[in-house]
Amino acid sequence: MATSPHWRDHLLGSLTGQLQLATYLAVFLGFSGASIGGLWLTQRNQAISRDTELRANARSLETHLLADRLLEKPATESATARQRRKQAIREELRWHSTMRHTLWIEEPDGELLLPADARLPGKKAVAEAVNGSLNKPGITQSLSVNGLDYIAVLNRVYPSGQRVWSSAEVTNINRAQSAFLNWMIVIWGSCLLLSLWIVNGLVRRIIRPLRQLTNASAQLTADTLNTSALTIEGAPLEVTQLANTYNDLRARLAKSWADQRRFVSAVSHELRTPLTIVQGYLHRTIKRGDNLSEGQRKGLRTAEEESVRMRHLLDDLLDLSRSDSGQLRVNSEPVAMGIALHEAVDLARSSLERDVLLELPQPSHDQQAVVAMADPDRLRQVLLDLIENAHKYSPSATPVTVRLRQEDAMAVVEVEDQGIGIPADDLAKVFDRFHRAANARVSSGSGLGLSIVQLLVEAMGGAVSVRSQLDQGSTFTVRLPLSNDGAAVTARNVTE
Repeated sequence: MATSPHWRDHLLGSLTGQLQLATYLAVFLGFSGASIGGLWLTQRNQAISRDTELRANARSLETHLLADRLLEKPATESATARQRRKQAIREELRWHSTMRHTLWIEEPDGELLLPADARLPGKKAVAEAVNGSLNKPGITQSLSVNGLDYIAVLNRVYPSGQRVWSSAEVTNINRAQSAFLNWMIVIWGSCLLLSLWIVNGLVRRIIRPLRQLTNASAQLTADTLNTSALTIEGAPLEVTQLANTYNDLRARLAKSWADQRRFVSAVSHELRTPLTIVQGYLHRTIKRGDNLSEGQRKGLRTAEEESVRMRHLLDDLLDLSRSDSGQLRVNSEPVAMGIALHEAVDLARSSLERDVLLELPQPSHDQQAVVAMADPDRLRQVLLDLIENAHKYSPSATPVTVRLRQEDAMAVVEVEDQGIGIPADDLAKVFDRFHRAANARVSSGSGLGLSIVQLLVEAMGGAVSVRSQLDQGSTFTVRLPLSNDGAAVTARNVTE
């Protein structure tokens, strides 16, 4: 399925985008509606004003023409009388017409009686343009003559057949309306952009406390529970309440986590002594129990192995608890890595039924030249845990290889097996607490060994990594910083 564009995810997939989109639409529709409504009302009022003025002039003209009986055409009328009547009508039209407004009479025979004023140019062209185009009074018509804009209206049709027309030039008015429309568009666009800018700032200000809450939650760890109180100033009431709820939850988590660490530390510490005693009694019983049957010996050995495993698990839990509380102590000192690896491999060979190969730099005396800063006891614990982990997930016929080399300013130790390997999806989580790979379910284990390894290596200033392929094995690599006192340590170890 195709992914959505980034802008769509921003607008529809986040609270910021949704608020911005909603306010943008509201502002746009509000400004557009107000502008269009105002423009429509302005144009409507101007049209009504023009029509009212035209009709008012026409009514005034009709009043005077009717008073002088100029709109009553006699049954019989001489040519001279007709000319006098038409001249009187033209004079009356002149008095009621202006440079912008013009009135005229259309005779039944189609003759146009225009104002008797030479200062009213172009009016005949307008009258001729609308002559005969309208038959229903009261309808306003727009037209353009000689590059000028006009409106014309047929005011009334008398029984005598005479028609009273009026017109007005609206060129300047139309131009003013166009200019007004252009300015309206400019003002509308400017106000819209300004409003959107203000809205965008307000939305960001509203969302800022939520972003602070999100960042604080993302950075929250067990070590920062006591120091990650969130303070928000100037936020809306709902966001302030949410921040207070977050702080209350953080305080409860901090208390619960502290209680848990104290409990684990106390239980681990208290159980180590009785387990050590039980292990000692079991070991002595096996050594001195000459009258024990083979089945009884096997049962006692199993109990001893489980007590040892339980004591190791308690040691791991105690180390984790000390690390979480900041009480884990690692005493780094120069350590000859070749000798340390020899000791760890010898211990592993004595406790594991497997070949453990050791590869050191050649010639042999160079092994003592690789001197790293480490805690000897913690380093031995790391090496034994890695060898035991390799032993646990490897076929019995394959060896575990431990090799040492120097790389730049680091001492590099690799523990390689030919076991089941680690799935690619689990590689990033292999050092997480209590995590076990999907293909490791058949083996026993707590899921703490590798997390303890990482904890101790990093406490000694080093780093641990892994590379692996399914069904081909895994290689764990430990890097520790070299010591500047390597020569002195080498001489001392050789003397010993």
